[in-house]
Formats: sequence, structure tokens, C-alpha cells
Amino acid sequence: MPIEVKHVSHIYQAGSPFESAALKDVSFTIEDGEFVGVIGHTGSGKSTLIQHLNALLTPTSGQIIVDGLHLGEKGVSLRDVRRRVGLVFQYPEYQLFEETVIRDVMFGPRNLGLSEAECRERAEEALTQVGLSRTLFDKSPFELSGGQKRRVAVAGVMAMKPHVLILDEPAAGLDPRGREEILSLVKDIHARGATTIMVSHSMNDVARLCTRLLVMNRGELAMDGSPREIFRRGQELAQMGLGLPATAQLADRLRSKGFDIAEGAFEREEIEAAILRHFGREAGK
Repeated sequence: MPIEVKHVSHIYQAGSPFESAALKDVSFTIEDGEFVGVIGHTGSGKSTLIQHLNALLTPTSGQIIVDGLHLGEKGVSLRDVRRRVGLVFQYPEYQLFEETVIRDVMFGPRNLGLSEAECRERAEEALTQVGLSRTLFDKSPFELSGGQKRRVAVAGVMAMKPHVLILDEPAAGLDPRGREEILSLVKDIHARGATTIMVSHSMNDVARLCTRLLVMNRGELAMDGSPREIFRRGQELAQMGLGLPATAQLADRLRSKGFDIAEGAFEREEIEAAILRHFGREAGK
């Protein structure tokens, strides 16, 4: 189910003294099964962009097509769009409101018009998928830890069985353990076949998880490519206020010292192999 973004622009408060162009002529296509990271400094247009992908916002100009549906056109059902594309907001636990965990996760399926039995079945399945114990299903979501609340919020979107899952800064505000748990969960969700789009300010996180990166800068799509392709352009990223992941920084420093490491390298195994080769040669001299 491809997502096509064609020459999309979005202007906030158009025609007013406070008019601001949040997106400027953005175009790209996301194919089935991709894991795409969306990165950029604060105010670069990341959140505005992803809110267009499930019709929370509509373009000022341009088109967004999801599985053949032209979002924003008359006759296109928002329910149909959100069956296909699920969006997990930043700090989604702030949107939990039901008396129990299970009822909160059932909320989305109810909005799809499903029976009570099917809503509960979907909710239980989603909560199991995110690794939440059944002993917590009937507890208040407000009694849970931060990481557990985040899992409940993700389950609430997964219960709608979207083909595409979008997450806005899924690890924001979590302690190291909660952060590791939620990122591992996102990785597992993608491995089960969902097309996954993750907004993040962390280059380390996108390097670890994503197979493709979209770099936003001042409302424009500045770069689009694999992590290796993007990390080769460290100076351009720095000009946008973005750094390289720690592993790519290490690779650059080693390369400057004469180590044989390809530009854009960032994977730990590749760097370890280069270090072993280098010192193997040194020992053989």
C-alpha cells in the first residue's frame, strides 16, 4: 500500500499577518514494508508532514494518495483512511482516558463500528503484541509506568489494524529502560510486516532502526536516501543543525587517522571489522 506525496505545501494562517509556510513542495513515495525515519530540527516540518499522511491536516496545495485514496477529496472517508494509516502522537499516554487499559484500547475499534466482542478481541491481541501482561488489562492506565502507558497508547492504534504505523518521537521522555523497550517494540512491529514511519530527533535511533531517511529542513525535503547515503553528507547535516550518530562520528574520526572505512559507515560490525583489519596490518609490518 504505497503512500504518494506529490508537491505538497501547507501554509498555516494563510492570508493573515502570521502566515507561515510549514511545508514547501514536498514529494516522495513510501512503498510497502519500508521503515522510514523522518528527521530534522525543531520547526523543520516533520510533525506537520506526518499529520497529512492520515488526513489530520490537508495540503494547501498538492496531493497525498494512500492505497489509491486521494486524501482530502470529497467522498473519501476518514474512517477508511485511518483503517489504513495509524498515527501515534508524541507523548501519546496523555491521551489515555478510559477507566481501564482494555477499554482504552477498545476505543479505536469502536469508532470503526465493530461489535463489542470484536473490539475486545482486537484490544487483547494488540496488548499482547506490545508485551503487556494480561494482569494489567483491567487496571487503570494511570497506575502504569511511563513505558507501560506508551505501550497501551501504541496498542490503541494497532488495534485498528492499520497497514501503516506512524510514530512521532516514540521514545521521547522515557527513562533508558523504557526507551529501549519501546524502540524494541517498534522494531518488532515493523518485523511483523507493518510499513513504519518514525519521526525522531535521535540520529542514533534512526541509524539503528530505519532503512531509509527523509531529512526535513525549513519545510522542504532536503535529503532522501538510505542511512549510509545520508550520513555521507555530514557537513550538510551540520548546517541544518543535525549531527551524525555516534557510530558514524567514530567512523569519520578513524578514517581521518588512516583507517580503511567507507564514507557513510555507521554499523558497529563494519567499524569493528575495519579496526581489526587495521591493527592486523600494523602487527604484520
